[in-house]
Amino acid sequence: MSQAPSHSISTPRGVLRHYWRVADVRTWHLVLPAFLILVAGAFEAASFSLLIPLTDAVAENSFAFLDDSRAFGWIARLVPDSIADSPSRDSLLIVITVGLIIIGRMGKLVFEYLRKLFVVNRNERYRVSVGEETFGRVLDFGRQYFDRQSLGKIDAEIGWSSSVLGLLIAAEEVFRYVVGLVAKAGVMIAMSLPLSIAFIVTLPFVQWFMTVINRRVQRIAKEGVEVDRRMRSRILDILGSIPLVKAYSQERTAQKTYTEVLHQAQDVAVRRDRVVSLRYPVEEMVILFVMLIVQGAVIYFVGDFTPGDLASFGAFLLILQQALPDYKYLSEFSMKVAEELPRLEAVAGLFSDEGKYIVPSGPRTFERLHDEISVRDLSFEYQPGMNTLVDITASIKAGQVTAIVGRTGAGKTTFVDLIARFYDCAPGTVFLDDVDIRDFSLESLHSRMAIVSQDVWLLNRTLRDNLTFGLARPITDDELESALSDVDLSEFLGGLRDGLDSEIGDRGVRLSGGQRQRVALARALLRDPDILILDEATSALDSVVEQRVARAIQQRAQGRTLIIIAHRLSTIRNSDLILVLHDGRLVEQGSWEELVQREGAFYRLHQAQFNQDEALAR
Repeated sequence: MSQAPSHSISTPRGVLRHYWRVADVRTWHLVLPAFLILVAGAFEAASFSLLIPLTDAVAENSFAFLDDSRAFGWIARLVPDSIADSPSRDSLLIVITVGLIIIGRMGKLVFEYLRKLFVVNRNERYRVSVGEETFGRVLDFGRQYFDRQSLGKIDAEIGWSSSVLGLLIAAEEVFRYVVGLVAKAGVMIAMSLPLSIAFIVTLPFVQWFMTVINRRVQRIAKEGVEVDRRMRSRILDILGSIPLVKAYSQERTAQKTYTEVLHQAQDVAVRRDRVVSLRYPVEEMVILFVMLIVQGAVIYFVGDFTPGDLASFGAFLLILQQALPDYKYLSEFSMKVAEELPRLEAVAGLFSDEGKYIVPSGPRTFERLHDEISVRDLSFEYQPGMNTLVDITASIKAGQVTAIVGRTGAGKTTFVDLIARFYDCAPGTVFLDDVDIRDFSLESLHSRMAIVSQDVWLLNRTLRDNLTFGLARPITDDELESALSDVDLSEFLGGLRDGLDSEIGDRGVRLSGGQRQRVALARALLRDPDILILDEATSALDSVVEQRVARAIQQRAQGRTLIIIAHRLSTIRNSDLILVLHDGRLVEQGSWEELVQREGAFYRLHQAQFNQDEALAR
């Protein structure tokens, strides 16, 4: 799991340093590929340098100059003595020189391949470490964060963590192209100093033009980040609401909504490519145009132009054409940084605690509830100035059944979510056996607690995987079948072709609403929790099944603390304590008989439901 971030991590530079430590980057991880790049560059330089004796041989129509050459005299010594004075010597030297050029290119390719093998393996290991760290960090956020953010936005920002690797790869590629450019520049200077100077002098003007383009690309990249967020949000929003889309026949509307974002992404991509596509032809045309002007000036002022000069100029242009992609990547690196920085800034935001509603985990281990859950002056608000709970004080005895009732929006679910530590409460407001709940670790607390709500969350896995989710101990098939029997799913299990190994679909879509709730109930019972919270967990069941399941749950939960939020008051008749909430306040508490006799808020709920049930029965 991700560590708690320091303030310095929540900046792009801080995130880079943090990921550097997380990925366990060693010096040799960077030195080895750099060494292989240098070796490959040496082979490439040697290969290109052999074009010099070839062009000189064309100019002089002979390799005789090799005998006096300090740089390339060694080539002549490769010719056997038996044909050193033979007319075929020059033909053999051509073959040898071309062969050496090919060997040089092959050497470069071999070392490039070895570097690629190492870098791919290293980068994928880094990618796993970075992705694991980012995802773990997001999982640490409080539920209130996920309530406020779209899943598409979160998904996009997790994916953008790979921008760190993108920058590392780009930096290494810069080094590789610099080595290649230096190697080619050396050969170009040896071939023609005037043309080389002209090339170097031209670069600042080209670079100025590139700077203007990069600023434009960076602005477009920031737009692209926002469009990417919206696109992913729309995809997940639509796919997660397919039943609603189908129920209202809104397929075309959903498609239109997504198409609008696609067109926005298209506009950003077209504008970006329009700008980027302009840079390469412009810079290449400028450079080649300057080369032609310089070569024309040399011919004009020298006044003598031989076939050898033409060969040298052709060889120079050949190497220049090879050098231009290297230079293009160097100028492209700044654009790469400009594109990745907005994404890296978004990722850096994940490492700031602000707005993440992180629920802190305490140092103590919760084993079981011995006495009571004590709530003292508990207040809570999802948004500043909008109280959901106000000054609630109550005592929930261990081993008893406590029911919570009230109208919709009274704060019932928020109350139990705070006990379950899904949201963070103020210090000194919720106690377990006189110990502040904030002092217990979340892992130990949740291991002894289970909650089932009317919104059932199931995984797109098998029935077995869903029933055993989060359980540390091994579970036998008999235990699973017994739990399903308790929630009246034995017959359903017998009808499944693959039994417990049957896939239930995304969020249990292959099950009915009642079956989904009962699977969630069975999962909670298998945890053998010390505290069991049921938040309208049987709302999708008919009355007969609900009564049967309720009896089984109370039998299973005997001796444990059971907290029930119920809409149907008949299911909580035998509760030891009933808490009545109204507009976020605890307005009544007591047994069923006490509250009915009091003729207060609970009595009004009871009468309203009783009269409704009577009317339906007629």
